[in-house]
Amino acid sequence: MYEFLKNLFPKALIKKNESTLRKILSMFYIGRRFQCTVCDFEMSRFITSEKGDKLCPKCGSLSRTRRLWVLLKPKLNKTKILHFSPSKSIRTRLASLTNITYITTDYAGEFEAMKCLNIEAIDEPDNQYDIIICYHVLEHIENDQKAMKELYRITKPGGICIIQTPFKEGEIYEDSSLRTEQERLLHFGQEDHVRIYSVEGLINRLSVAGFQTTTKTYEEHSDHKNGFSPIESIIIAEKRI
Repeated sequence: MYEFLKNLFPKALIKKNESTLRKILSMFYIGRRFQCTVCDFEMSRFITSEKGDKLCPKCGSLSRTRRLWVLLKPKLNKTKILHFSPSKSIRTRLASLTNITYITTDYAGEFEAMKCLNIEAIDEPDNQYDIIICYHVLEHIENDQKAMKELYRITKPGGICIIQTPFKEGEIYEDSSLRTEQERLLHFGQEDHVRIYSVEGLINRLSVAGFQTTTKTYEEHSDHKNGFSPIESIIIAEKRI
């Protein structure tokens, strides 16, 4: 049904009417076996994307956003949050809460957001945010170490950045001479990526920026009720008081 709707309607029309179309689509997936953590929809199965990820038919959440919501939920009490390049499912859920200050930003114009902040030179005062969500952003940034220093600057003492990127084993792989989309797709796995981090390599760069880090690593069965990724790592970067 998901692929049928994608082929039936133009992409622009789907985006404009996404909420309505998802309500209709979700009716074909109602069940009790699986559940989305973001919108709480219970379903018979997840949608499998072209990249093999599991999508919620109702809110469109990905495996990583469902895990992110579980991680965020206990921390949402009178909290000021800055969210870079926010996915719609998480943005919608966070924006509905009245006990937090939630600000969204997207520099490239690919996501709906309130601000357009350059992560390498963030136009925000020091010590502003309790939580910064930086999910699948840093692998796009040319000067990532400058961006990390900026993230540290605007994080409140005692605050955290929740960070995830694609990861590999070994060292960070980057090559500034690779400039074309074809080269970057071949070497980094996506046309607009400029490196592939390792967990250890990203931790080292965050430490240089001033953060203290904790790594959360998850391993789940492929048929987990909430459709989590079988293997997933998330870095919590804290600005210690």
